Amino acid sequence: MTDHELQLLALGFGAGADFMLLVQMVFAILDDRRDRKALRAAEAKLKAARERAAA
Repeated sequence: MTDHELQLLALGFGAGADFMLLVQMVFAILDDRRDRKALRAAEAKLKAARERAAA
């Protein structure tokens, strides 16, 4: 392989790794939002159950 081909290979590998990290970060943020939504729903159910038990 020539130096130019090796440089392109390294550049492609670096760009691919950066892209995969970006994808992982985006999906982690979306997953955190989904977890917080589920937590709020569970807290609301718990609060409703406590209110029914107190009444």
